[in-house]
Amino acid sequence: MEFTPEQIAALLGALGLPADTDDADLVVATAVDLAAQAAGMDTAKPSTVAAAARQHGMDLIDHDTHEALKRDAAAGRRIAASAARAKVEAVVDDAISTGRIMARSKKHWVTLCENDDTMVQHLASIAPGTAVPLDEVGHSADTTGELAEPAPWFYA
Repeated sequence: MEFTPEQIAALLGALGLPADTDDADLVVATAVDLAAQAAGMDTAKPSTVAAAARQHGMDLIDHDTHEALKRDAAAGRRIAASAARAKVEAVVDDAISTGRIMARSKKHWVTLCENDDTMVQHLASIAPGTAVPLDEVGHSADTTGELAEPAPWFYA
């Protein structure tokens, strides 16, 4: 039986031998040794399965641990979503209390901010008192005392 150079390289690679190996007896002895190891290997043993998994970068865990990890991950996602919503609601509540937006549009702004992070920045950029004036306008008395003669309707 004749082998091509590519077949020889593939055989040596499969056996875990260096590519420059030219000793036929070493190749045969390695193949026999690997065959004996494979024959003596009980694939049903947990240690065999774990070793095979580790060779492929995996770890084995029991079913109960896996289920607990899935439950914990789901709980973590719920907590993160709740915290994110609370943060958005706090930003929107602040915008309402500073007159940036009207209270009736709270739900709308919460939805916008949850779906687009840039809306939080936009909401913060709105000037206070834009939607709901917070300062008295037009009916407060000027009590600075700088008037030459205060009008009688001003309180002094």
